[in-house]
Amino acid sequence: METTRQTIIRMSESLYQRIKQNAKRQRRSVNNYMVSILEKELPEEFPKLNPAEFVPDETLRALGKTLSGVTTSHEELDDKAKYILSK
Repeated sequence: METTRQTIIRMSESLYQRIKQNAKRQRRSVNNYMVSILEKELPEEFPKLNPAEFVPDETLRALGKTLSGVTTSHEELDDKAKYILSK
């Protein structure tokens, strides 16, 4: 699990009240609501891979075959690398 960091931001009272109202409508805390907005606006550079939705092209398959002998432990690899190497 990723660690969290507490931070302080400055905003106008009117903006804070809008955030608070929207959070209440969604039955969320202000913190949870703001984090969800930020996560939507700033997606991960490398989104988590759903192997069922990922179909590698021939270049990636060839790379996977080339790299298959690089490591003996697939547990250390991320989901995308495991998927590519399995093909």
